[in-house]
Amino acid sequence: MSAAVSRPVTIVVPVYGDLPTLLDCVDSVIANVDLSRHSLLLVNDVGPEADEIERALLSRIEGVAGARYERNARNLGFVGNCNRAVTELDATDNDILLLNSDTVTTPGFLEEMSEVLHASDTHGVVCARSNNATIASIPHYLRVPKTPRAMERSAAVHEHLRDDLRRFSISPVAMGFCFLIRRELIRAHGLFDEIYAPGYGEENDFCLRVNAHGYTSLIANRALVFHAGAKSFEGEKRMALRSAHEKIVVSRYPFYTDAVQQYLWRDIDPVDHFADAMLPGDDVPTVFIDVDSLDGSRLPDAAVQFLEAARVRASASVARFTVSVPDAAAPAAASRFRGITVVPHSQFRSLHDIGIAIGSPDSSAAQLLRLNRSALRWVYVNAEPEHLRRWDKRDARGESRTAVLDLISSADVIVGGSERANAELVDYLTATPVATSASWSVIEGLGPDRLIESLIGEWWTREVDIAGLRDRWFRFARPSAGKAETTPTEPRLTQWARRAQSIAPGPTSLARRVVNGVRRRLGR
Repeated sequence: MSAAVSRPVTIVVPVYGDLPTLLDCVDSVIANVDLSRHSLLLVNDVGPEADEIERALLSRIEGVAGARYERNARNLGFVGNCNRAVTELDATDNDILLLNSDTVTTPGFLEEMSEVLHASDTHGVVCARSNNATIASIPHYLRVPKTPRAMERSAAVHEHLRDDLRRFSISPVAMGFCFLIRRELIRAHGLFDEIYAPGYGEENDFCLRVNAHGYTSLIANRALVFHAGAKSFEGEKRMALRSAHEKIVVSRYPFYTDAVQQYLWRDIDPVDHFADAMLPGDDVPTVFIDVDSLDGSRLPDAAVQFLEAARVRASASVARFTVSVPDAAAPAAASRFRGITVVPHSQFRSLHDIGIAIGSPDSSAAQLLRLNRSALRWVYVNAEPEHLRRWDKRDARGESRTAVLDLISSADVIVGGSERANAELVDYLTATPVATSASWSVIEGLGPDRLIESLIGEWWTREVDIAGLRDRWFRFARPSAGKAETTPTEPRLTQWARRAQSIAPGPTSLARRVVNGVRRRLGR
């Protein structure tokens, strides 16, 4: 649909404080929006700097057609300010864009968002991508945890992937920092519930409320708006409001938190999920080594040799290694392989440039899920090719064999210890319905030093086949019938916090702080 068919938009900027950031926002709207077609409504909610802000805004928009300034008689809070602006001050039939005053827009953002909104009659609310917008952040998952999402980094990743991303994602909610709403929804269902005053949670409630009437919330993946975030409420007040209001949302929509988890687990485009690895922010590969099973009560010898070689090379300037091991082996592995991050299977949730699966007769469907979630590229180490041919090595139900064949068919690189080992595997695959497009490599004896050199030297930068990535992602994102381990869940600590919140008599910011403290001590 062309932008000319889309309805004009009134951009509402609720104003409270932080004048420098506010002026950046206004300047970006004036620069990036056609105000002869659309309109800008600035509503001063009379914060401590109300008079200074008024003078600055009136000066900034003087002579700007389509720009309008209003001032509330008293402070209404964010929710009240938005409601007054949309239902009282704006008398047009325009769609409404609620734009936080701590945002900076980019060229074409509004046209793209509006076209997405009107691409279907069922589209109700749309938000943009951003550097700071929870599930709409780009990149969302990070190769190096807790790395700040600088505006420049988000802009670079978005520019690199813009044409590869799906035009929009259907999500449980849209993010409130840049919130485009179809006008008829406001006429039919109102805007924000005042129970969320002064703010937090109101946009999620709105999205879920209109969804019950058949309207979807979307993320316009090709629109980018930067967001500073958390300017209106600081510290304890912000945490208390967020906790109390999230409790209201969950009580009204018990499915909400699970819906967000399901979106991030199964519905998100893998190009989006792996965005940070599609354009790495540094030259240091992040490598994930998955040890799926134990040899009795200890790690298999092939895994130990590989981990020892990784431990020697692990550094912030050469490569970052993470190993996922069975829970029972995690304490001993963490003690033995210092310098490598060791995570038990039950707690593994991270993102990597490349994942290594060491061939084993005991490979499982759970290993496929860990690789699928965590590794942009897969390397299958053909350590024991005979286990596929020997009937006495198979499990009774054939699940391990199926998992191995899935690993082989999905790998980007298959590496064996000899030409003969790889030839045996090729011969075996000839008699199966499995095909692979992986490149084949030989490292004599599967020497761990050579394996590591190949990983950090060439394999982690291999070009990604996006069609193949999507096929693999959605193939293994589906839950398998009867397999509890394939059902996605939040980390246990997060589950405990949410359970505490659901039964607590009041705000539970304390519970969140306790959980975050435990996570820091555990290194999660």
